[in-house]
This record gives sequence, C-alpha cells and structure tokens, in this order.
Amino acid sequence: MRNPVRSETDAFHIAWGGGAVMVASVALGALVTPLAGIALFAGALAGASIWEITTKDPDRRRPLREAAARGRATPHDRPRVLVVANRTLRGEKLRAELTRRGRAGAELHFVTPILASRVHYIASDVDSELRDARARLDEVLAWARSEGLRATGKVGDPNVALGAIEDELRQSGADEVIISTHPPGKSNWLETGMLERLREELDVPVTHVVVATTEQGL
Repeated sequence: MRNPVRSETDAFHIAWGGGAVMVASVALGALVTPLAGIALFAGALAGASIWEITTKDPDRRRPLREAAARGRATPHDRPRVLVVANRTLRGEKLRAELTRRGRAGAELHFVTPILASRVHYIASDVDSELRDARARLDEVLAWARSEGLRATGKVGDPNVALGAIEDELRQSGADEVIISTHPPGKSNWLETGMLERLREELDVPVTHVVVATTEQGL
C-alpha cells in the first residue's frame, strides 16, 4: 500500500478532494434525497480506500532488490543460481531443475533457512532444527558434487528466512532464484508470502518448484 501523503501538495489535494466530495454529497442530498448524498459519500470513501490498498508505493524501499544490486557488483564468471530450500532438498523435481541449471554452466548456491517449531523458537532452542538443516544441506552438496555440479551453500538465519536470502544476495547477487516448497497448505514459506515478496522485489527470474510431501525423506 502506498503512502498517500508524501508532500504538502499531496495533503492539499487530499483535503481539496475530500471537501469537494462532501459538498457534492450535501448538494445531492438536498436536491434529490439524503440517501443519495450518503451513498455518494460512502462510494467515494470506499473507492479511495480500495485505491490506497491496491496501489503500490513507488518510493517504498525494496531491500531484496537493493541487496541483489550490491551483490551483482561482485564479478563472477558463471551464471549464479540462488537456491532457497530446506525440507524439499531431497525432492527429485528440485534436483532435476538443479541438474539442468548446473549442466548449462550455472553455479548453484544453497541457502537453507532453518524451520524452527514455535516452541523452540520462543525458547531459543533450535539445535535440532540446525542439525536437520545442516544434514540436508551436506547431503545435497554431496549429491551435486557427484553429479559434477558446482555448488556451495550455508544454513540460513534461524530467525528470519528473508533475512538469510537478503544476506546471500548482498554478498554475491544472483541471476536467478529458485525457491522450493511443499504444496500450498503444507508450506510455511508460502503462507507467509515469501514467494510473492521475492517476485515483487527482485528483477531476476524467480522459479518456484513444488515438491510433494509424499516424496521419501521429506
């Protein structure tokens, strides 16, 4: 949602427009019926509210895009694909996508934000989640090496997944981001709007790979 008042001129236009609507509503109510004036005022208010809610603020900061732009300043000799995944790292569909990118010459970099349970998060006890994430990451890196793919990776920030992604983008940038999740209804990342945020802020392709929860090992 955009900020409706970014200058004195904006404030003047809002005040003038609001006053004009009120005058028109009162006049219509006097000439026709009070209900018509009320309807006009309510309709104008609803329309303005919808416009404010649905209009994006062009001046809003986009930290992921800013981080990616800074990271692209670091030279690299291959296309760089940032892979965001955790529980789906063993998924065949994801690995097929990674194989295709890697054999086309891309360098794969994994960031694996941990998935802490609410109880463990509140208690700051995420040791088991860290072990699980590291085990999955080590396994997928070993797989990548066995396939002849160039790959690196790290376990992400235990508090904010988007923060981990932002950090990686700031360090080295990316020519593409692949985010792998379970299907809608089974993925915390989808429920929190991570995919939409990545697609909205980044100016590189963002590929979403859905891995079924029934796949072995997930």
